[in-house]
Amino acid sequence: MIQMQKKRVILRKTKAKSISEIKTFSLLSVLRNSTRFVLLYKRIFISWCIANFIFLYIFRWIPNGWTNSLSILWLVGYYVFWCIFIRYIPQHQPYFSLIRIFNGLIPTSKIMFINISIYVLLAITPYIPFFMGFRDKYLEFFENYMAIMQSNNSLLSCVLIYTFIILISPYTIGRPYIAFIGAIIGRNRSIMDAYKRTRGNYLSFVKCAIFISGFIILSYGIDDIFKINTKIIVMSILPIYFNIALINIYKVFYKYRAKTRQ
Repeated sequence: MIQMQKKRVILRKTKAKSISEIKTFSLLSVLRNSTRFVLLYKRIFISWCIANFIFLYIFRWIPNGWTNSLSILWLVGYYVFWCIFIRYIPQHQPYFSLIRIFNGLIPTSKIMFINISIYVLLAITPYIPFFMGFRDKYLEFFENYMAIMQSNNSLLSCVLIYTFIILISPYTIGRPYIAFIGAIIGRNRSIMDAYKRTRGNYLSFVKCAIFISGFIILSYGIDDIFKINTKIIVMSILPIYFNIALINIYKVFYKYRAKTRQ
């Protein structure tokens, strides 16, 4: 009896300790810190935006885009570009580290596997009731569902798809990307560890996804309405800023020793 009481006390203490160790991040605070960095190091920010613009501009000149084998070389170069960027912003020298670049491929491949698995499951799910004997009752709903999803001009299909992507983004992109940053700068690269450290931050990651996707959708919408063709400029700037924000989110959950920028 006494031993059972001791175990309960230990469990309560462990639970209280684990709750107290949960860290959370504020999107507003992250954006404030990111904007402060941009304003403080304007030349660095502009330089990286120009480099990103050059990469995107080169891709525009690759015949047939992704179907061209040259796009693989471009993708490798672009991946190395982001690896160097992620090491440069928090000043982890050397900025080019072949070992860290290869380490980053592990969480990157896992991110791709998670996303592909979810989207394959999403594509297969509507067909499952047919194999469960609900063909007659389910057929009409299935036909209406497919008509909506296959309509390029359907606002409802766009809303459903983007809502679904945003709601699952903390599990498919947000937290796994934290592990990717860890791998690049030479820290913990485990996606499971990233899930554990960032528990209790689901809504914060969703807000972050809404902010990022909202900015991109808004910029693309303005571009299409006014026919000003500035997508490449917008996509040269936004990813740089958002990656700075994601690095700041990473610092919330992992111990970080700041280095003096020369």
